[in-house]
Amino acid sequence: MQTNITPTPRRWERRPITIPISLVLKSHKSTVDDSAITVNISLHGAKVRTKLILVPGGKVGVVMKGELPDAIPARVVWASEDEATQWTFSGLEFLNTLGTGK
Repeated sequence: MQTNITPTPRRWERRPITIPISLVLKSHKSTVDDSAITVNISLHGAKVRTKLILVPGGKVGVVMKGELPDAIPARVVWASEDEATQWTFSGLEFLNTLGTGK
Protein backbone atom coordinates (compact mmCIF):
# COMPACT_ATOMS: atom_id res chain seq x y z
CA MET A 1 0.00 0.00 0.00
CA GLN A 2 1.39 3.38 -1.02
CA THR A 3 1.32 6.19 1.51
CA ASN A 4 0.78 9.73 0.28
CA ILE A 5 3.60 11.92 1.47
CA THR A 6 3.14 15.67 1.36
CA PRO A 7 6.36 17.45 0.45
CA THR A 8 7.66 20.04 2.88
CA PRO A 9 6.87 23.49 1.51
CA ARG A 10 9.85 25.67 0.63
CA ARG A 11 10.55 28.64 2.84
CA TRP A 12 10.86 30.94 -0.20
CA GLU A 13 9.23 30.70 -3.61
CA ARG A 14 11.60 29.77 -6.43
CA ARG A 15 11.35 31.38 -9.84
CA PRO A 16 12.62 29.57 -12.92
CA ILE A 17 15.08 31.98 -14.53
CA THR A 18 18.30 31.60 -16.48
CA ILE A 19 20.90 34.18 -15.49
CA PRO A 20 24.53 33.95 -16.60
CA ILE A 21 26.74 33.95 -13.52
CA SER A 22 30.31 33.32 -12.48
CA LEU A 23 30.97 30.90 -9.65
CA VAL A 24 34.15 31.32 -7.62
CA LEU A 25 35.31 28.24 -5.73
CA LYS A 26 37.86 29.28 -3.13
CA SER A 27 40.42 26.76 -2.02
CA HIS A 28 44.20 27.03 -1.99
CA LYS A 29 43.79 28.36 -5.57
CA SER A 30 40.61 30.15 -6.64
CA THR A 31 38.76 28.42 -9.47
CA VAL A 32 36.21 30.33 -11.55
CA ASP A 33 33.46 29.07 -13.87
CA ASP A 34 32.30 31.89 -16.13
CA SER A 35 29.90 29.56 -17.99
CA ALA A 36 27.64 28.88 -14.99
CA ILE A 37 23.94 29.78 -15.07
CA THR A 38 21.04 29.81 -12.66
CA VAL A 39 18.21 27.31 -13.27
CA ASN A 40 15.95 28.86 -10.66
CA ILE A 41 16.38 31.40 -7.91
CA SER A 42 14.76 32.55 -4.68
CA LEU A 43 15.49 35.24 -2.14
CA HIS A 44 17.80 32.90 -0.22
CA GLY A 45 19.23 30.50 -2.76
CA ALA A 46 19.51 29.17 -6.28
CA LYS A 47 19.80 26.02 -8.34
CA VAL A 48 22.78 26.42 -10.65
CA ARG A 49 24.46 24.60 -13.53
CA THR A 50 28.26 24.65 -13.53
CA LYS A 51 31.36 22.85 -14.79
CA LEU A 52 32.87 23.03 -11.29
CA ILE A 53 32.82 20.00 -9.03
CA LEU A 54 30.90 21.18 -5.97
CA VAL A 55 30.68 19.37 -2.65
CA PRO A 56 27.86 19.80 -0.11
CA GLY A 57 29.02 22.08 2.69
CA GLY A 58 31.53 23.85 0.44
CA LYS A 59 31.54 27.61 -0.01
CA VAL A 60 31.33 29.47 -3.31
CA GLY A 61 30.95 33.05 -4.43
CA VAL A 62 28.18 33.92 -6.90
CA VAL A 63 28.74 36.88 -9.21
CA MET A 64 25.82 38.10 -11.31
CA LYS A 65 27.41 39.17 -14.58
CA GLY A 66 27.04 42.90 -15.16
CA GLU A 67 24.97 43.34 -12.01
CA LEU A 68 26.96 43.21 -8.79
CA PRO A 69 30.67 43.89 -8.43
CA ASP A 70 31.04 41.65 -5.36
CA ALA A 71 30.48 37.93 -5.01
CA ILE A 72 27.48 36.78 -2.98
CA PRO A 73 28.73 34.15 -0.52
CA ALA A 74 26.86 30.84 -0.74
CA ARG A 75 26.96 27.34 0.75
CA VAL A 76 26.53 24.23 -1.40
CA VAL A 77 23.52 22.33 -0.05
CA TRP A 78 23.47 19.52 -2.62
CA ALA A 79 25.23 18.65 -5.87
CA SER A 80 24.59 16.14 -8.65
CA GLU A 81 26.67 15.52 -11.78
CA ASP A 82 24.98 14.79 -15.11
CA GLU A 83 27.44 12.31 -16.61
CA ALA A 84 26.03 12.72 -20.13
CA THR A 85 26.67 16.47 -20.26
CA GLN A 86 29.45 16.78 -17.64
CA TRP A 87 27.46 19.59 -15.97
CA THR A 88 27.02 19.73 -12.21
CA PHE A 89 23.64 20.88 -10.91
CA SER A 90 23.72 22.23 -7.39
CA GLY A 91 21.51 23.88 -4.80
CA LEU A 92 23.10 26.92 -3.18
CA GLU A 93 22.03 28.75 -0.04
CA PHE A 94 22.99 32.42 -0.02
CA LEU A 95 24.79 33.45 3.16
CA ASN A 96 24.62 36.81 4.92
CA THR A 97 21.61 38.00 2.92
CA LEU A 98 19.29 40.57 4.43
CA GLY A 99 16.72 39.19 6.81
CA THR A 100 18.24 35.73 7.33
CA GLY A 101 19.91 36.43 10.62
CA LYS A 102 22.97 34.43 9.53
